[in-house]
Order: sequence, then C-alpha cells, then structure tokens
Amino acid sequence: MESGKISFILFSYNEERRIEYAVRNFRPYGEVYVFDGGSTDRTREVAETNGARFILRPASSKPQVETQEMFLFVKSQVSTGYIFWSYVDNLCPARLLDKLGEIASEGKFKYVSIPLHTYLWGDTARVAQYGRTPCFFHKDFIDFSGNRIHGMGKFTGSKTQILELPDRPDYAIKHFSVYDMHKFVLSHLRYAETEAEEAFKAGRRFSWIQTLGGMARYFFIFSRGWRSNGENFFSGFLYAFFRFMARLRLYELEHNITTEGIESEYRKAKLQLLDEIESGGERL
Repeated sequence: MESGKISFILFSYNEERRIEYAVRNFRPYGEVYVFDGGSTDRTREVAETNGARFILRPASSKPQVETQEMFLFVKSQVSTGYIFWSYVDNLCPARLLDKLGEIASEGKFKYVSIPLHTYLWGDTARVAQYGRTPCFFHKDFIDFSGNRIHGMGKFTGSKTQILELPDRPDYAIKHFSVYDMHKFVLSHLRYAETEAEEAFKAGRRFSWIQTLGGMARYFFIFSRGWRSNGENFFSGFLYAFFRFMARLRLYELEHNITTEGIESEYRKAKLQLLDEIESGGERL
C-alpha cells in the first residue's frame, strides 16, 4: 500500500516491553505517533529507536483517553486525514493494514468498524473474546464531545460513509491483553468508578437484575464456562467482578455512601461508648 495516508496513534505509559512490536507493526504503513502519559521507563527510547514520534499527552483526570480534549490534541499533531486510534497491545495482520490503506486512498468511507480478537493469559491458540471497534476513521467526521467510557465518539457523516469489515482473522485486530489479578483489579477499579459516575449523572439507578445479568453475561463471554481452559475461566470471574464493582459503585452514589458518611455514623456510636465511660456509667 502507499504509505503516508494514515496516522497511527498509540497511547502508552511505561510500555518499554511492548511498544516495539506495535511501532514495527504500523511503521511501514504510515507515521506512528506515541502519545505518552509520562512514562518513567525506556518507552520513549524504544519508540523513537523504532521510528515513532514520541509526544507527551495532556494530563487528564479520566482513566480513558477517548475524550474531546485528547482528540483535539491528537488532531493538532497529525497531518493526515485518516487516523488509526489504538494501543500498544494491539497489532494488525498485513491484510488488514493493506485494506486500511486502500480505504484511505479511495476516501469513500470515513468510518470503519474492525473486528477485534482478544487473547488472554498468553493463550494465542484461541480467541477469548470477539468484538468490534470503530478505531479507524477520518478525523473530520468524529466528535468525542460527551464521550462515555468504552466509547469511541460519535460519527458525524452519513450511513453510506460507514464500512463494516467482515469478521475474518486476516481482517481482525489482535488484542494481546496482559492482565494478572493485581493489574486487573487496580486498572478496572478506575474504569468502574468512571462508568458508575457517568451512569449516575445520566439518571440511571442500581438494579439487581442488571447487576446479576451483566455479571453472568461477562462471565460467559470471557470464560465460555466449562468448555474453556482454567485461565479463561478465571478471566470470566474477573470480568464478572468488574461488572459488580461498577454496579456497586452506582449503588453507593445513589445512596450517598462515602467513607466520610460511614465514619459519621460510627462517630455517634463511638461517642455513646465514650460517654458511658466518662460519665461513670454502670460497670460489672
């Protein structure tokens, strides 16, 4: 394909072990930009050695980078119309990259939905989750204003400008997800907090049916139950727990449950106990 028509955007933070693969994957097909969150390891050195442009991205209070502020910053740095918005744990087969080059050259489609195949626990013999992502688009046809977590903005063009690629291995982004229990809980706690806050502001309220239904759905998606190996079975539990965390936080927001409020209630009981002691109450 003709290079130079696509800007490949990678978001990173302390990714010295993984970033080389992503940069080498995309570099033959266009300019690779690494938007970094302040890495303290060798991320910059590795990225630039392999031909990427390294840029410190603006600080954000949100755990996700899919915000209007970040999008406008990215747009200000790139010169191409088409953007591939991705992360260092995503790689693409040559057939998919060739196809994206064809789309960018023709210019007919402005928004492309791509299959996303996720691998977990180092197992590349089977796909743990099949999904899709509209991460390839023309920068003038996307608006991230009000974008919610897990979202990829709003397409502002027409339906005839949308293309959905077939779910084939040679057209699928390979998502090499690296989570052990510690990393999973720490990172998804932030996602759960943000998701719950967005849901609460939108007027949604806690529901046991939605909570249990969401947990069951995610467990099935990521573990495929007894038919899968042990690691994927564990992943099912972790993702079900993630759904529980998000719903539990929504319940806390709905009922104004905070550590300050809890301590305030405890204070009443503590003062009562102290009052009994200090006033010389009955003792055995």
